[in-house]
Amino acid sequence: MKKHLNVRIRLFALALTVMLVLTGCSGGNQAPAPQIRIPAATAKPESGYAPAQEYTSGQTRVTQGTGRQAADLSVAYVAAAGSDLHPLRGNSRDLSSINRLVFESVVELDETLQPVPLLADRWEFDGEAWLFYLRQGIVFHDGSPLTAHDVVASFIDIQLNEATSPYADRIQYIQEMSAVDDYTVRVIGNGVSYMVLYAMVFPVVQRWSLDSQLPRGTGPYWYIRYDSYSMLRLESNPLWWKRQPYIESINCIRFDDTADALTALSTGEADVLATREAAGALSRQLSDRMTLDYATVTWECMVPNLQTSIMAEDEVRRAIMFAVDRTTLADNVYLGMAQESEVPVIPGTWLHETQSTQFNYNPERAYQLLTSSGWHDSDGDGILDRIKDGMWEDLHIKLVTYNEPGIGIREEAAKQIAEQLGRIGMKVTVESTTKSKVRQHFEDNTFDLALVGFNLSEMPDLTFLLGTKKNGNCSEYSDATMDELLANAKAAKDPDVLKGIMSDIQMKVVADLPVLGLFFRTGTLISKVNLGGLTGIRETHMLRGLEFCQID
Repeated sequence: MKKHLNVRIRLFALALTVMLVLTGCSGGNQAPAPQIRIPAATAKPESGYAPAQEYTSGQTRVTQGTGRQAADLSVAYVAAAGSDLHPLRGNSRDLSSINRLVFESVVELDETLQPVPLLADRWEFDGEAWLFYLRQGIVFHDGSPLTAHDVVASFIDIQLNEATSPYADRIQYIQEMSAVDDYTVRVIGNGVSYMVLYAMVFPVVQRWSLDSQLPRGTGPYWYIRYDSYSMLRLESNPLWWKRQPYIESINCIRFDDTADALTALSTGEADVLATREAAGALSRQLSDRMTLDYATVTWECMVPNLQTSIMAEDEVRRAIMFAVDRTTLADNVYLGMAQESEVPVIPGTWLHETQSTQFNYNPERAYQLLTSSGWHDSDGDGILDRIKDGMWEDLHIKLVTYNEPGIGIREEAAKQIAEQLGRIGMKVTVESTTKSKVRQHFEDNTFDLALVGFNLSEMPDLTFLLGTKKNGNCSEYSDATMDELLANAKAAKDPDVLKGIMSDIQMKVVADLPVLGLFFRTGTLISKVNLGGLTGIRETHMLRGLEFCQID
């Protein structure tokens, strides 16, 4: 009852604000006009519905633990001091995820990463362009209606700020966007492609507030205050077009690193934290915390140098895949924060091909593949060898890798992989170096195998990784059939056609092994309160469904 009373009070206050404006008693709450060319549209609103908002930066700070208004929920996040909150321009991963509570997109991705309607209730392809029909009656936090012009203005803003926008790569699949009328967006893609639907997953910002420190969206929460050194406060939006959020207020508290955020969770300063660092895995053991794992787009794999005689052999690459115990690696090195996948498509998503799981741990099978292709331990030293073209050679490979700053996980994984390959007669020399030096190894062909992580995209386009002479194709793999499949996937406009092509791509990956897939890294959301209503959370939307959670 208290919740519904609060909503009624807030709605009454909003109505009173409008009355004051209409009688000339208020000057309104106008935001600066955006510094971009906006298509012709309705006049700029003269008044605002949103509550007074504050933004502080520079030397103005709120001391943690003091001067903070109580909230229903406190969320810890990790970001650099002074991070830009703007949903289209800021590149802080945690802030981008929080912004999903404030802003909505024309299209969203469901729990399986398939495009579904959000601000648009439907779309169609007219033979030349995609037409997105916006839901009518949706308003921004200032009460102004959502229109196609706001969508176009948000798209242009991403183009103008591509150096920092987290959505710049996504909109490269859009050639042109225009407003047909107030509720119809026309999009011409770079090719007739279902990829356009993925490209439309970007925050829509009210066009008049694009250059505001606290821009306006249509989501379940709105900004109340942002101190870029300390805290962001959100409150529920009584104008939201769906049912009202159960959680009315959220304090998002900034920390410099995950260790400090975990401490805040332990002391009760924060209720919730999402992290992909291994330290978060220890929280699974604590009885007073609820944890939910979520997928990230970081794919751990081994890149073979297909230009060397040993790694160019299919049997050697297949033997390596059978000999590596991915489950043990995930549990012992990555502390369970990994999801096994031999292909660069997240398991459980609508485009993942379940038949692509081909290489369950089987060292006996690995050894048999090697011996049947001419490798034997002829001198009894435990290392397989052979005579090829009149020359003696050991099965000796150089495995290079690098660590993320301050985290030695990948180096330890490389050592365990070397040990596992040693059991089938491979001698593996591990070199742990910097990321830049690993890139140099790729350019100079001075490696046999490289353990790396690729940050993929939610876009189902794997051209950069598998296409001939593409930037992410570090093995220098080249196959005409694969190139054709990749091109067909980019051009497909029907979901069933795309799904079939993506299945063929994945099956070809496990057949050709241009990359040797291990797993996707995962993160974990840790909570001191019951947030069982969260579903389908992921790295780009770590608080997905929070508005419908009821805190016990």
